[in-house]
Amino acid sequence: MTVPDAVIVQQSEWWNILEALGPLATLLAAAVAGFIAWQALKERALADRRSEWWSRAQWALDASLSADMERKATGLGVLALLAKSHLATDEEIEILATAAIRPLQEAALPKALPERDGQDHCVKTNAARLCVTTDKRLGRATPEWVSDLAASGLPQPGAGSVQ
Repeated sequence: MTVPDAVIVQQSEWWNILEALGPLATLLAAAVAGFIAWQALKERALADRRSEWWSRAQWALDASLSADMERKATGLGVLALLAKSHLATDEEIEILATAAIRPLQEAALPKALPERDGQDHCVKTNAARLCVTTDKRLGRATPEWVSDLAASGLPQPGAGSVQ
């Protein structure tokens, strides 16, 4: 009967261990780089969406100051919709809220003459809707007469049914 030779166990040198971990380190580096690229892409997409939001807000602010009542009503309506967006900061909501001040001041004045036309009422209603939306976003109380004006008259954009 033969006796087997003793098994010789040799310890691996540190560089052999490091060499074996090389593929794992490469995979980890690729995962970290991928995560960083994904985060950068998300931030860039958000910045692009916020830039587009601001471009629309600039157009709507310009339209809300127009002498043309139809354009003014449209601008105020668009501002009310933009104020609901999560892309707007509180500071930007404050800026949008300023567009409603003059039409609401005119609506609060006693009326010696009847309103000029439906467009004038539409302007005031859209200004009131903008005020309600911005007040809600900023956590402020809206005067009751403004809430009543916002709920009166013409339907809100997007509230009608398509047939």
